[in-house]
Amino acid sequence: MARKQVSFIATSNYSPKIFKRTLSLFAVRALLVLAGFLILVVIGALILAGSGMYRLARLSYLEHRNSQLEAEFAKMSALRQRLDRLEKQEKKMAEMLGVELTPPPVDWIQMTADSLQPTAETSRQVWGSRSIPSLVPLEDYVISRGFSSSHKAIDLAAQQGTPVRAAADGIVTGRGTDTVFGKSILLGHFQGYESYYGHFEEWKVVLGDTVRAGQIIGTVGSTGRSSAPHLHFEIRKDRKRIDPATLVKF
Repeated sequence: MARKQVSFIATSNYSPKIFKRTLSLFAVRALLVLAGFLILVVIGALILAGSGMYRLARLSYLEHRNSQLEAEFAKMSALRQRLDRLEKQEKKMAEMLGVELTPPPVDWIQMTADSLQPTAETSRQVWGSRSIPSLVPLEDYVISRGFSSSHKAIDLAAQQGTPVRAAADGIVTGRGTDTVFGKSILLGHFQGYESYYGHFEEWKVVLGDTVRAGQIIGTVGSTGRSSAPHLHFEIRKDRKRIDPATLVKF
């Protein structure tokens, strides 16, 4: 039986020489298998190299991201320390103003009703004799914020539940609740004067009541937009807010 062979002939357009090579079919098949194996090896090497480059790039990105996170964590730690210092300063300020301490609960059952009425001296006066706001609404207080162009009132810091007194004889012309001043009361007085009280814990009068100067109309609270118990106190003349210190000696 004749051997099966494969001949390879190569020639050139510029030379008469002819290259001829004859290989057995087995050798040709072996060469093809070897070439295929080498191609697979090259492809595998390229895949491994690409995977290594991707992992290296990923590792570089993770290291960079880790550095960013460490820097952000350091900023957060510094911010937390700053907030702790601010909270301590706020606590000290609250203690200095006397608004941090919580008063003991009031026993309204045992308390006599006379304590919510005007004093004996005030009761002897004719209603309307103290028609212009001149009485400080609180007995124990600290001025936490004064009158200015951006804050046309005086804030009086006091303990929660401190009685709030009417600054003059008048009528309860407004009583309501809003998101800024919480529970509030508006008193109408003579000669176009009005007095406004905000951040009440609770009311002691209702709309339309007639009140005397010094009569308790509510208690200090922290309702509305308030960070601590205090009284927001305004005096108005012909609907315009004026500095309470021009009429009231704090």
